[in-house]
Amino acid sequence: MAASAGFCPGVKTAIDMVLELARTRQKPIYTLGPLIHNQQVIEMLEEKNIRAIKDVTEIKEADAILVIRAHGVPPETEKLLRSRSLEVVDATCPLVKHVHRTIEKYADKGYHTIIVGDRDHAEVVGLMGYTRGRGTVISGPEEAAALPRFEKANIVAQTTQEEAVFLASVKAVREKTAELVISNTICKPTKDRQEETVALSITSDLVIVIGGKNSANTARLFQICARLAPAAVHIEKEDELTPALLAGKKAIFITAGASTPTWMIEKALARVRELTGAK
Repeated sequence: MAASAGFCPGVKTAIDMVLELARTRQKPIYTLGPLIHNQQVIEMLEEKNIRAIKDVTEIKEADAILVIRAHGVPPETEKLLRSRSLEVVDATCPLVKHVHRTIEKYADKGYHTIIVGDRDHAEVVGLMGYTRGRGTVISGPEEAAALPRFEKANIVAQTTQEEAVFLASVKAVREKTAELVISNTICKPTKDRQEETVALSITSDLVIVIGGKNSANTARLFQICARLAPAAVHIEKEDELTPALLAGKKAIFITAGASTPTWMIEKALARVRELTGAK
């Protein structure tokens, strides 16, 4: 079992925050977008009347609470939300806020911002809002080749980016800039998780990665495992594990994305023990 598996601090804080609101406040609670990229957790929140919306206009109650999720939002969006007659609770991860401040700092000095990340991911959409209209998203070093030349640029990473991809992107972007500021904004929980994954995938016959199929950080984790281990599988629930999958595997490594709760990891571990007879 990976010591780093499961909720990262930012996600745990956001989950704890909304659950405390549900427990102590008698008001409708909404999150702008899914609070977490894990369907099972979303269903649990819905049972507590914590609902995700796509747009603030979906809220009809005047006394509702709106939670900004850990991924953050562009500053214009936050300004719009706070202009409404809603109670706005900001659950943006502090490490994501750090990236906001880093981008702002250099954007205000005229630097173009290059973000290494997933263009449509909620966090990256939020980061782009801080670039003062001078930002470009690339998925990796291959897309850097298509960039125009910049006099000065600041390169940052989506907090859950794979570090090898970020460093390769930096190398490629150097060829496109006269002056490049390198801001490695991959968060420490992600780095720790990736380092542990590399070390244990190499020595395993099978790696089981648990997490939402729409979770970017879980997908990256699986990509690392698939490159290094003889076999790897990405599952959402323990019932996806079968005897055939585990047959003949002597060393099994279980890890999980930052949006996977402990109880889902424990169910997968119990299922593996049941099917293999391991203790």
